[in-house]
Amino acid sequence: MADEKTEPVPTTDAPSKCSTSSPLDSAIAPNYPKTWNLAIITFSLALGTFLVALDTLIVGIAIPTITSQFRSLDDIAWYGSAYLITLTAIQPSFGRVYKLYSAKATYLVCVAVFEVGSIICAVAPKSTVFILGRAIAGCGAAGLFQGALNIITNTVPLEKRPLYLGIVISVWGISVCIGPVLGGAFTQNISWRWCFWINVPIGAVTFILVLIFFNPSFKNEKRQSQSLTRQLSKLDPVGAIAIIAATVCFFLALQWGGQSRPWNSSTVIGLFVGSGLLLSVFCFLQYKMGEDATTPLRVLKQRSILFGSLFLFTSAMPAYVYGYYLPIYLQSVKGSSPTKSGLEFMALALPQIVFIVVAGAVTTQWGYYVPYLIVGTAIQIVGSGLLITLDADTSTLKWAAYMVIEGIGNGIGVNLPYTAIQVVLREEDVPTGNAIAQFAYQLGAAIGLTIGQTLFLNKLTSEVSRRTTAVSPAAVIAAGAHHLPSLAQTPQLLRVLQQVYATAIKKTLLFALAMVCIAWAFTFGVENLNIKRKASRREENENEQIPVEDSV
Repeated sequence: MADEKTEPVPTTDAPSKCSTSSPLDSAIAPNYPKTWNLAIITFSLALGTFLVALDTLIVGIAIPTITSQFRSLDDIAWYGSAYLITLTAIQPSFGRVYKLYSAKATYLVCVAVFEVGSIICAVAPKSTVFILGRAIAGCGAAGLFQGALNIITNTVPLEKRPLYLGIVISVWGISVCIGPVLGGAFTQNISWRWCFWINVPIGAVTFILVLIFFNPSFKNEKRQSQSLTRQLSKLDPVGAIAIIAATVCFFLALQWGGQSRPWNSSTVIGLFVGSGLLLSVFCFLQYKMGEDATTPLRVLKQRSILFGSLFLFTSAMPAYVYGYYLPIYLQSVKGSSPTKSGLEFMALALPQIVFIVVAGAVTTQWGYYVPYLIVGTAIQIVGSGLLITLDADTSTLKWAAYMVIEGIGNGIGVNLPYTAIQVVLREEDVPTGNAIAQFAYQLGAAIGLTIGQTLFLNKLTSEVSRRTTAVSPAAVIAAGAHHLPSLAQTPQLLRVLQQVYATAIKKTLLFALAMVCIAWAFTFGVENLNIKRKASRREENENEQIPVEDSV
């Protein structure tokens, strides 16, 4: 972990303080908004981010009802995957778009696209139309969270950004609590379609507030002087197609492997191989295109970006495992309803929300962020270690306390890699850094859910076969977590099934603990810089070039 005093000296490739800056570097000095204006902008960005998080979680409760109405059990996997595939695959491309074009215009387009996708889902007459709507919504969602990060870069001074980043990111925790509860309430009492209609008013408020109150202070004059052909070439369309295709192949392999097709089937193996080849093509193109690449290698090789992205990749796995399997534990083992389990999950989500904001505020005040990243993840290891002790007899006090510890640790650390991006990259490179970080996080989430599901189902199947002959593993899986009492004919059998579920869930929680430990190791690779000192130096020289050649 590098010390602030030993920050690398810029190489000869970086312009000196006396050099003539490019049009991009000579952008108009930021004119940051007043406090009330900034508060409105931050609120609107939080709403936009809430849309992305809510749409990821709310649909799970509604899927059984949707499949019954459409008679589309074979399509069930696509209801979630269509959204996640586009959400993840387009992340790198949006990093390039936000770098070259207006953050405000791009963000508003993303809100509009997301709204169109949500409306298509809400009015879908059949399954294929619904899947199309989910894919379109994912395209819009891909640019919303990145856009929020980039707009904060345009509206908040560097030294204050950790606090505002924390406020925006904290809404992910809120959505974890509200999503399943809201989805259950809509599905049971009104219609599953309201899981998507709810996005329309929230998106409309977000659109209007950003349109009126966000006036970009950073103007990319370099783009304006270029021809349309040159602008298109700088978007790296071939590289974008390669990484999107690689991501889609990878997701399809994860989606089909072990479910509709065996892992050793030619289709699944072919998709993995194709994904690897396309990724190789993408990497080669990035090397050849240099600064015009979707992901310039000099940014990816920067130490804090590399280790921060690895941290986000590995920490996303336990985050999503807990988001999915702790509610299953509460429903199957403890007998909670879907709505009650959502409220009980607040034992993890509320501390996470609070400490995301607290960590951002303390970082803003003190300047250093790496110590909190290390300590927060260490606390998360303790919480994860306690969670693997959950069983059918764990008291409410214990499981709630374990979740609180986990939430505190995750809340302290999850926001800080995005802070590091703001510190180590030039302002115009921040969109690229955000894209790398968010792509890593989404990819880790998808892989984590796939591994968690495989571990859970395999252990559940083996435990049911070992412990009882009264019901088949297939019947237990088909019944779902909340319907075990209707499946069990006797209290003794229900007790056995609850123990089976607890054992299977523990398998996924062990995986989550391992990933938290690996994430903690990556925290030591992030540079120990001070955001307040960095902001002070930038104020002294507006054309400062942050060196990105200090690679690992």
